[in-house]
Amino acid sequence: MKILETDLVSRAAGDPTRAATTEIALVGRSNVGKSSLINALIRRKLARTSRAPGKTDRVNVYRVRLAIAANRIETINLIDLPGYGYARGGAKRAEAFAEVTGAYFAAQAEPRDAERPAPRVLHLVDTRHPELDVDRDAHRWLADRGLAVLTVGTKADTLPRAERTRVAHLLEASTGGAVLLVSAKSGDGLKELWRAIVSDAAR
Repeated sequence: MKILETDLVSRAAGDPTRAATTEIALVGRSNVGKSSLINALIRRKLARTSRAPGKTDRVNVYRVRLAIAANRIETINLIDLPGYGYARGGAKRAEAFAEVTGAYFAAQAEPRDAERPAPRVLHLVDTRHPELDVDRDAHRWLADRGLAVLTVGTKADTLPRAERTRVAHLLEASTGGAVLLVSAKSGDGLKELWRAIVSDAAR
C-alpha cells in the first residue's frame, strides 16, 4: 500500500461526500489524540494538534488516495469530527459540537447506493483511561444508530506490554467487538489499522 496524495477539505456537517468510495469517521473524547493519529496515518503533519482539548469544531475531511495494488487505487475520506466530553466555551460550545457530529451522521443516514456506502467509525479511546462513562455512552450512541464501529485504543506506547493486553481485553468486553491498540508516537498498530481501513474499502 502506498499513499499517493492527501488533501484537507473542510465542509459543513450536513454535506455528504460522493467522491470517495469509503468514509471513515473518527469519533473520540477531546484530547484522545485524533489529530495526531491522522497525521501518523497519512505520514504528514496536516491535521492541527493542540495541547488544549476541544479545538476541532467543524468537520475536517482528509481525502487520501491509496495505491492498494498495481491496478487498484482507492479514495478514502478520513473524517475528523469534534471531540466529546470537553468543550472550550462551556455548555454552548458543547451543544455546538453535538450538533456538528449529529448533523454529520444524520446526513450519512440518507438512502445510499453503491457509489456512496455508509461510513465506518473508528471510536478512539485513550488507553490510559479505558473505563470512562463518557466513552461507554458514545459507543452506545454509535451502536444504536447501526454504525459499524472499530474501537481503537490510542497512546498505547504509554503502557507496559502486559497492561496493553489487559486494556485490550477490557475494551473488547465492554464493546463486544474488535479492538486495536495504536500509538501515533511509536507507530505501533498503524499497519494493522490501515489494513482494517483498506478492508472496509474493499467491501
